[in-house]
Amino acid sequence: MSSRKSKMQFNPSESEKSRGVATECCCCVCTPIIMAVGTCCCLVIVIFIILVIIAGVNIHACNKLSEKVDINNVIPTNFTYDPNIFQNLEFNSLNSIMTKTGKIYVSQSNSTSDTNVTVSVRIAATKTNEAWVKGEDVEAIKRITVERSNTFKGAFAWVGYLSLPPRCILAQVDVILPQVIPATTSIVTDVNDIVVYSNSVPYTSSKVKLTTINGEIDVRNLTVESLNLNTNNGDINASVLGITSELFAATDSGKIQLNVTVDPSATNPKIETTNKNGFIQLNFNSSFNGGYNVTTGNGKIMVYNASIETTNENKKKEGKVGEGNGNLVVNTKNGDIDVTF
Repeated sequence: MSSRKSKMQFNPSESEKSRGVATECCCCVCTPIIMAVGTCCCLVIVIFIILVIIAGVNIHACNKLSEKVDINNVIPTNFTYDPNIFQNLEFNSLNSIMTKTGKIYVSQSNSTSDTNVTVSVRIAATKTNEAWVKGEDVEAIKRITVERSNTFKGAFAWVGYLSLPPRCILAQVDVILPQVIPATTSIVTDVNDIVVYSNSVPYTSSKVKLTTINGEIDVRNLTVESLNLNTNNGDINASVLGITSELFAATDSGKIQLNVTVDPSATNPKIETTNKNGFIQLNFNSSFNGGYNVTTGNGKIMVYNASIETTNENKKKEGKVGEGNGNLVVNTKNGDIDVTF
């Protein structure tokens, strides 16, 4: 009886045998796959760490470049052009490997006899004779580009951040505008900050447009009829005088701080600030008269010195200041808003 039981214990059924074979086969198949996946994951992690280290070395070298080189002592490449023919200035450097973010300084000429725009470009590179400045005319655009030899261009420029030895460029651009400019003057750049200094002769009949893809905009006491400030990634700080027509400021990521004086002669000024992710602060120095609409998707709103408040909600405030016809629109998707009339 006992021998019969023991035989039964060691004689699995046909279905059990088939399941055992299937399990063994699965293990045979799965084990190499699991090992291969694990190996691939390890390789990906190692490659990622190596790339991060290389990028860190490049960024460190580029930061050191600004400490080693006094860019003001570099001999500039100069361009002069008629702003009535070329209303738009473009300065591009992203198509060159590892361009160190520089600055574009905009000021006004002290001479009434200057009628052209003068642009001076100074560049320094980790390797000499590898970078140069090229200018070209494209319809109404004066395009100035920093070029490099043996580098990736266009959509593949980011590969330069992984190059060894590091390939870095430090750029500084000085733009001198005449005292009289066309109805619209535009300055566009890719990876540079834009700094605008005060003008002794007001641009009372002109609109100035400043655009940077990846940089900050800093306007210091500019007197102008209309002003358009736009950056995809960076702060906007502006002190603006004499606005009679419109003021527009927008950033996708960064804070916006505006100190605005609307000209008393303005009959219908339009002011709009838009921010996708950041704080907005406006101060009008008792110069704005008109209606306002202030909204935030996620944050607090503070409005000071309004005459009439028609909507007073946590994320939306509307109302009016004085008896004027001005129009103020302020919006951020994620951030606080502070408006002082």
